[in-house]
Amino acid sequence: MKISPEQKLLVAVYSEVVFKGKVIRQETPMCCSRVIDLYRTRVWFKEIFLRGKIFVLLEPICPICRKRVSASYSIIN
Repeated sequence: MKISPEQKLLVAVYSEVVFKGKVIRQETPMCCSRVIDLYRTRVWFKEIFLRGKIFVLLEPICPICRKRVSASYSIIN
């Protein structure tokens, strides 16, 4: 599956916020005992509302079993 440059840019921007953020931290998506490369698979963008802000979590499709991997995250104090 070919991923568009626009989707790669969105993944890069949202990854910076949710994987290295100071308010919310998303866990690295895994399925079938492997870490999923967000730049090589289709990704759904899930919006959540937290502390008056909207954050976008990344929910990829597992390249092996083709299931959507739900985003798991923690709130940082």
